Formats: sequence, C-alpha cells, structure tokens
Amino acid sequence: MSELDKNIYYGKGYAGLYDDYMDFINYVFGFNGNSSDFKKLLPKLYRPEDDPAGNSYVAVEDGKLKAAVGAFDLDVSVAGEVLRTRGIGNVAVHPYARSHGYMRKLMNEAVDDMIRDGIDFSTLGGRRQRYNYFSYDKAGESLSLSFNSDNMRHTFGYPRTHAMAVRKISNADATALDHIFTLSKTLPFYGIRKRERLYDILTSWGAAVWYGVADDVCTGYAVVNGENVSELVVADESRIAEFTVALFDAVGRGKLTVNLPPFLPGYAEKLCRICEWYSVSPEKSFSVLNYERTVGAFMRLKAVTAGAPLPDGELTLLIHGRARDENITVSVKDGETSVARTDKAPDAEYDHLTAMNVLFAPLCPERDRLPAFARLWLPLPIYIYSADAV
Repeated sequence: MSELDKNIYYGKGYAGLYDDYMDFINYVFGFNGNSSDFKKLLPKLYRPEDDPAGNSYVAVEDGKLKAAVGAFDLDVSVAGEVLRTRGIGNVAVHPYARSHGYMRKLMNEAVDDMIRDGIDFSTLGGRRQRYNYFSYDKAGESLSLSFNSDNMRHTFGYPRTHAMAVRKISNADATALDHIFTLSKTLPFYGIRKRERLYDILTSWGAAVWYGVADDVCTGYAVVNGENVSELVVADESRIAEFTVALFDAVGRGKLTVNLPPFLPGYAEKLCRICEWYSVSPEKSFSVLNYERTVGAFMRLKAVTAGAPLPDGELTLLIHGRARDENITVSVKDGETSVARTDKAPDAEYDHLTAMNVLFAPLCPERDRLPAFARLWLPLPIYIYSADAV
C-alpha cells in the first residue's frame, strides 16, 4: 500500500533505499555508525540482504526520509501450535518532522497490514500510552531474579569448583550452536529461528552467548548482556541452580540478574530461594489480532506448564478487538482446554485494551470480577524472548 499526498510517499520501503534508510534510523536513535549502529547491534535484521527498508513503512517527502516504522515477522511455537507474529521496531521520526502525523499514519498502516496478512499477535517496546493509540499494551510476565556474591557463597560455598564448564562462544563454535539450536526447540514455547542466523539472533543488542558442558555433553546455554541474562535454558531442569552458579562465576561480575518466562516454573522454584530479590513485571507491549488462535494456544501452554491442573470451567467473552469483534468461549474440561467462536451470550464484554489486560497482564484488578476458576487460568503466558524482539 502506498499513497501520494502533497509530494509525500507513505508505504513500504523500496529498492535503492537501504543506505538512506540505515543512515536515517542511526541518526534518529543517536548511533555513531562506528561502535554503535543497527547493523552491528541487530545483525539478524539490518544487513543489505535482509532488506530492512523493504520490511519497513516509510514516509518520504521530496526524496527525503521523514519517518520509518520497522515490521519484522517471526513464527513462534506455542505448546506445539505455530502462531504468526510481527514485531514493530525502530519507530523513527526526524527531529524536524515531529508532530506532523507521520508516525500515526505509518503505525496504522502497519497494523492494518498485519490484520490483512493474518498475523496472530504483534510485539514492540516503547512507552505505554504512546502505543495504546495503536492497540498495544503492556502484557506478558517476566520474572527477574537478582544474585550477588553473598548469595552464591552462602549457598554453594567459596572457593568452589564446578562439575560443568561454562564458556563464551563465537560464531565459529558450530557444534555448540548446533546443540543450542536443538535444545531451544525442546521448550514448550520458542521462536522459530533459522540455524544459519542463530548466532546473529542470540547476540542481538551486543549480547554474548555462554555454553555449558559436562562430560562432553551440552548442559545448557545463556544469553547475557553485561550482568543481565535474557535467555537461560538447561538440558536437565534439576541442574538449573548448578548451571546458574557456574555461569555466575564464568561471567565474573559479582552479580547477575536472570530473567525467566512464566512457562518455566521449575526454573523459578529452584532459583527463587537462592536469589537476593525478585520482581515480576510486564514482559513487553503486545497487541493480539486474533484472540481465538492466540488465547487458544496460550491456554494450552498454561495447561501443560502450570504446577497444578487448571480447574474446569467455561467463560464466554465478547472482545471488541483491533482487528474485529470476537465472541469466544474459553473452556477447560478434565485438563483439556478449548477456545472457539460462539453465538452464546457473553459472560463479559471488553474493549481491546481491557481484554489485553484481563487476559495477559500480570496485574489487572478487573480480573477479580471473573469467576474463581477463570482467575486461576489467568494471566496467560504470552511471551517473546529478547533475542527474538526487534
């Protein structure tokens, strides 16, 4: 879709725009083009062969870029079902072109195209109210656990040795990356990544990849940026604490914060008694564009990862979504979940942003009005790993 309006082009980026586009987004975000630029920070998206301009919506006036909105696809596996997602990133408006409506026009075009293309849900990072206008709100759940040297000394002793070795790897460590690629797909939720781009994906925003081995067998991996662990996966859940202390010592900063998704409760159970403090916060901003498919998939994920069986019940919701109105019945019977469109009278009716909070936000007082069984279903564990975000 494109439009000419007073010599302004609105639409997808076109051939020959790459250099100008890269210069533009680096300028708007204050990167210097040497030690910091998008090609270095997000090599998974911004190489010429990836056509980042073609994956973006742009406003060009008299041959000059005024605004850009990136939109990048990612399929995710949720309890065995593949959902289509599209992430919004690098929303950029030239400083001299702000308050002219460029961002509003491009964002609305991007979301309209997602609906047309059958995207199930979308993600972005950014200020809450700024993106409420375009159907996004804070949702999902991230558990952050902070560890310091005293935690590790009192729990594991000092000095200490490790039965597993944890080391930083490079793109040349093909065998280690093969093991990581295979291990990541054992999770009940994961982004569907290309093996040939795995290192670029995991090292987004300057992160490093750490790899664990014991007796020549892969024990796990971690994605670490400074002292922040955004992705941590082990081959044997019973060894999560052992891997974490080995990682702590290998990184060598004296403190470490591990961020966990809600669908790995066994990790949290074993680490929460060791950490100094923990917090639960929204994961990112999301907009669900197909509630039937998205709620259905994450209900199944909740059912297979919850510490106890979900209680039986049935709840019909009328949601006035960004894409369409959806009247859906959510039910659990003997541990089996079901979500389907229905003509039944709704038990509750929500606008889009309220539905996002009721179904997916960690904190939502309005959820207290639901029946007790439904409150135990929610919030649903919608998530995107940072390495897959844009």
